[in-house]
Amino acid sequence: MKLLHIDASPRTVRSVTRKLSATFVGALRLNHPELQVIHRDVGHNPPPFISDAWIGAAFAKGDFNDPSMKGALHHSDELATELLACDALLIASPMHNFNVSASLKAWIDQVVRTDMTFKITEEGPVPLVKGKKALVVTSRGGYVAGTAYDFQEPYLRTILGFIGITDVTFVHAEGVNSSDKDRDDAMTAASAKLIALADTW
Repeated sequence: MKLLHIDASPRTVRSVTRKLSATFVGALRLNHPELQVIHRDVGHNPPPFISDAWIGAAFAKGDFNDPSMKGALHHSDELATELLACDALLIASPMHNFNVSASLKAWIDQVVRTDMTFKITEEGPVPLVKGKKALVVTSRGGYVAGTAYDFQEPYLRTILGFIGITDVTFVHAEGVNSSDKDRDDAMTAASAKLIALADTW
């Protein structure tokens, strides 16, 4: 199994999602000794934002071997190729202002690309990412489940499904900024879910 692990938290030792995703990877290794992990730390090394040059190159109808076009799409080529080559995807991201972090959105914008991870046909968009499953591990500061402010999970389900990843599992650690006890309780509960989930992957 080849796992693409995306860490999107800007934090280091205080990051909840980094600790939880590491717990899952460790448990997964016990069941899959041959596991290959490609780790992409977009939280500390975010991809560039989409630019005018990127858009021009990505949607160009002409010579795709133009050096300037290849330069504009260098990061996108690398990140999308990593995604296409993996068997499973692990995204670890905090909730920022009820949605994904800016660094994770930058990664998404680089990999959701026409004629690479989806294509446009007369019948509409067709996903090109096949046969992969995903696990999304999130942390949420004061968010309370069931309220109307969760744009994180619906967005990720939609955008991953758009490129073809529909088998998506979410594990949330909620209320991690409420108190130290709440943080510990949330991490303990999420860790237990992740360890159990690793047994079924």
